[in-house]
Amino acid sequence: MSRVQKNEKENDQAGELRSRIERQKAKSSLPKRSKVHQNKKKKSKAKIKFPMIQLLALFFILLPIGFYTLYTYLQDRPVPVTKNDQVVLKEEDKESIPTTATAEDLKGKESAKADEEKEKEEAEAKAKAKQEAEEKAKAEQEAEEKAKAEQEAKAKAKQEAEEKAKGEQEAEEKAKAQQIADEKAKKEAADKKKSAENVQAAKTDKEGYKVVLHTVQGQETLFRISMNYYKSQEGIALIKEWNGLNGNEISKGQVLKIPIKK
Repeated sequence: MSRVQKNEKENDQAGELRSRIERQKAKSSLPKRSKVHQNKKKKSKAKIKFPMIQLLALFFILLPIGFYTLYTYLQDRPVPVTKNDQVVLKEEDKESIPTTATAEDLKGKESAKADEEKEKEEAEAKAKAKQEAEEKAKAEQEAEEKAKAEQEAKAKAKQEAEEKAKGEQEAEEKAKAQQIADEKAKKEAADKKKSAENVQAAKTDKEGYKVVLHTVQGQETLFRISMNYYKSQEGIALIKEWNGLNGNEISKGQVLKIPIKK
């Protein structure tokens, strides 16, 4: 016997041992006969129980469907009219009885529905146009009010600028008038001082003068009289001193004393 044949024989013996062990395990794992019979009874009871439940459920589902079908059939079924039940209808009653809709009626309904939809669309378009017109008018009014407010603001600013310029001009004129008045007062003060100096210089002994009486003519002034008698305006102070005059005012027909050196 060769080595290969020996190996194959050993393998066959090992396989037989392995199969015997598996058969013993299978026999040990098999349930008892009584248990198998109990399982069969349970399965048969379940088979009987579940079909009954299914049949009952199907019956309860189909029952209302059958009632509803029967009810609709009886409602749609025309009632037979006997001779005793026949009633003679008038022409007005015949006209009021609704009849089966014809193609023309359906067409009229469709046209009426189309007209209604068209009217609805037109009404919506009119409402939309009205709303747009109102919004446009409101926007124009707001723009007009804004322009008016801007114009009023500009006019107010212009008026304020004119008033400010006028106030500045008045202040400038007032300052100028004050300056002129100050200059005039200074000049009068200087003239008064000079006249006083002239009067002080002219104060001498009255015995050294001869007096000439002069009647003031129309539009004649002390300056003119002084120029006539003294050839200068220095005689004004002397004439005022001799005649007791406080100012340069004289009147027509007034008699003045004109002192002249001997």
